[in-house]
Amino acid sequence: MRSALEQGARTGSVAGAAACEDTARAVVRDLLGGRMSDELALSCVIDGPAVVASASATFESWTPLTPDFVFSMTSRAVAEP
Repeated sequence: MRSALEQGARTGSVAGAAACEDTARAVVRDLLGGRMSDELALSCVIDGPAVVASASATFESWTPLTPDFVFSMTSRAVAEP
């Protein structure tokens, strides 16, 4: 997830929010495909001078006594002119 958001934010810093999302989703597809990425919510926005890539996910537990793993993460890159 961290790699996807960082690469997305870097791409978005020169190409905009849509390119940020496309890049981040492509990295997720390559590194975390299948059921692991089913509950992933990913977005990129321009926030003043920065591109912000955010994701949140819930990974379902593989065992009955272990809780699901829920987390969120954000990465920023300064937008280039």
